[in-house]
Amino acid sequence: MSRRILDSFGLQGEAVPLEGGQNTSVKVQDAVLKPSENVRHDEWVLGIMHELQPHGYRISRPIPGRNGSFVSDGWTCSRFEPGREVQGDLEQKLRVARLFHRDLAGIPYDGFSEPDHPWSRGHRIAWQTKALPSGFPVPVRDFLAGLLGKAKRSGEYTVQLIHGDLAGNILFDEELGPLIIDFSPTVAPESYAEAILVCDGIAWQGCPLSGLGLLPDDDHYREMLLRAVIFRLSVSAMFCGDDTERFFAEAEAFGPIIEHLASFSC
Repeated sequence: MSRRILDSFGLQGEAVPLEGGQNTSVKVQDAVLKPSENVRHDEWVLGIMHELQPHGYRISRPIPGRNGSFVSDGWTCSRFEPGREVQGDLEQKLRVARLFHRDLAGIPYDGFSEPDHPWSRGHRIAWQTKALPSGFPVPVRDFLAGLLGKAKRSGEYTVQLIHGDLAGNILFDEELGPLIIDFSPTVAPESYAEAILVCDGIAWQGCPLSGLGLLPDDDHYREMLLRAVIFRLSVSAMFCGDDTERFFAEAEAFGPIIEHLASFSC
């Protein structure tokens, strides 16, 4: 970490690496610095987070550089906030997610441009605005095509900015309120964010299948759950490449959710 970067955010001291995420963040004093992968996108997102007024939760408030920008020499900076990840606890995480999305609901997203990365492509596949990549192995394409064939629009719904990766990004502290980190925005129904959160908790964090009962039992939420599964498995397919065994091992984690949804007409 160069002295010029620290000076640009008015910081002094030693840069201590932080674990988690992509292991690229460092802590300096009471601030966390993270490399920017897309300057335009980060400026837009951090501008939103800088102005957001949280109610019932915390965020890591972005720190602008001395030049007024949120990205300086390829780095972003935010206030350090204490918190630790808790596996499961879907009910409390859903409560926090709904508070966060309530505060996001009125924010215009006309200027939002989602960077092209596996997660944004996964969202587009899940919402059927992008075709399955021709490079997927045939068994993987057939499996995902089967899921997509069941994804039917359940009606009209409102879309807004949402956090598309909440399960591991809501942290807790014994004295302070819950902390939301690593805002991964996309534009979709709020219920889609809730479905991703619940599916991730069941597939990856050991939550029981009964966690689905925390969401309304109707066609709309079943559609969101199916699209959440398609999103996660589409991203998995991109990272697995030709390793079909690895893909189907990851798909197995979502198997109980898929089987549950198969008993309904989505």
